[in-house]
Amino acid sequence: MKGNRTGARWNLLREPLLRVWTTNGAKRMNLPELLEALGRDEVEHYQGIQQHQEDALHVFLSYLAGAILARNDLKNPVQAGSFWFEGMMDLTRGIGDDVWSLVVHDLTRPAFMQPPIPLEDQKRLKPVANGVMSAQAVDAVDLLVTSKNHDVKSTRAVWAKPDMWFYTLISLQTMSGFSGRGKYGISRMNSGYGNRPIVEILRSLRPGHRWRDAVVRLLDHRRTVLSAAYGFDPEGLVLLWLEPWDGDSSLSFTLLDPFYIEICRRVRLKDDAGHVYAADMPTKSNRVAARDLKGVVGDAWLPIDLGDGKSKEPQALTISPEGLTPRILRRIIFGDQLQHTALQEPLPEWQDSTLWLSVSVLVRGQGKTDGFHEQRIAIPPKAQSHIFGPPERREPFAQLSRIGLEYAGAMENRVLKPAVFLLLQGGGEKVDYDSKATKEWWRGLSQRFSAYWSDGYFPWLWSVSDPSKQDMALRDWVLVLKSHALEVMRYAEETMPRHAGRWLCARSRAELAFSGFLYNQFPLLKEVKHAESTP
Repeated sequence: MKGNRTGARWNLLREPLLRVWTTNGAKRMNLPELLEALGRDEVEHYQGIQQHQEDALHVFLSYLAGAILARNDLKNPVQAGSFWFEGMMDLTRGIGDDVWSLVVHDLTRPAFMQPPIPLEDQKRLKPVANGVMSAQAVDAVDLLVTSKNHDVKSTRAVWAKPDMWFYTLISLQTMSGFSGRGKYGISRMNSGYGNRPIVEILRSLRPGHRWRDAVVRLLDHRRTVLSAAYGFDPEGLVLLWLEPWDGDSSLSFTLLDPFYIEICRRVRLKDDAGHVYAADMPTKSNRVAARDLKGVVGDAWLPIDLGDGKSKEPQALTISPEGLTPRILRRIIFGDQLQHTALQEPLPEWQDSTLWLSVSVLVRGQGKTDGFHEQRIAIPPKAQSHIFGPPERREPFAQLSRIGLEYAGAMENRVLKPAVFLLLQGGGEKVDYDSKATKEWWRGLSQRFSAYWSDGYFPWLWSVSDPSKQDMALRDWVLVLKSHALEVMRYAEETMPRHAGRWLCARSRAELAFSGFLYNQFPLLKEVKHAESTP
């Protein structure tokens, strides 16, 4: 690690710390060079980054570039590295480039994503994990809660590379929620126990192309936010780690740029005989004074949940522990009781391109992680006028999509479920829907059925050329659901526990019940059955 006269190490502006795979092979870059490479669409992917950190990095780089361009009254994100270097230095307010160093020995000075710690508080800094050795593991500092140590093993990344600390600090400081007493979350989520979905319409999955498109739309979004009642200052603070933080005070929006890059923890990287580890200390308040706003802070990637418009006040969209189900994805696509931003809408010149809805979120609970979820849904050109067009074109398609989900729910709960319960309980006269054992078996079968139809839901929807002619489209969808439900029935017959003496009777009665429930719930299938039986 290189040092300088202030005792700073790993300077992101001057040292090639970032390992990047480019169209010309593996390269090491500093941060300004990375922004130049993104502008040229030369970036393929980042070495050392984890999946849940990728969108956090994209948002960070987009807000950073947007703030620099806005201050220079420019709109084009394709710029030379020297331009980005000067722009980043301008954001530091004359403090110096220690602001961009990962390790700064003088803790009263800021380091990258790390606020200055007053001298009297420094003795309260403790290693983030249990002991210095554990705190040297970069994943022990990240926002993932791995208390059970099962799927994602904790403290794996000991002796981390500088860029791994770079990604981890961004992830921790811009995506964290409440993690216990003295560890408060970011302003850009509904609550401390909420989450921060990153929602964006893309026309390319390439990092550079996506970044350029995001920055261009961000500048339009900036004007909208500045004209609203948030109170942001167009010349306000962008890098929130510049200011000393006593742990008690919070920053008002009137001091902040709308593209503020926030921090939420008093954390510092420290050097112990050449080995870097993380230390932190508790706070008594959030860094940004926005607790009562429920995440409605002008974030470009975060749709606003409007509820029913009456009984529920607007709040940032929060994804439930169920994750990115077709129901929430459909709601996001159609803006169903959601307020979109510029990043959830395409630009007019994109109309001939296949678009992608990109959504990622780390779902959190109290002291746990409920899972990282990521979905990218392709939207073909022929479907886009029904989604992004005027209400008279959008509403029939939205209505069809809602009915399609209702049919999936009916097939699962009113056809497949009673038939499966009858099968698993031996085909008796009375089905016990409160049986714990049967409910446990059903949970796995239900998840299997959901996985089957979820994969085909959006392709079916996009295949409908005329949403006003819904009967044929819905009939085709019911036939798809029926096929998946029968597949689950076959799986249950082959794998679930049996009542040996009643098995043939149970299977026969369950299959008859399935047929009866099916035609009762979906009478439109009777026409299909009649047509198939007619010579």
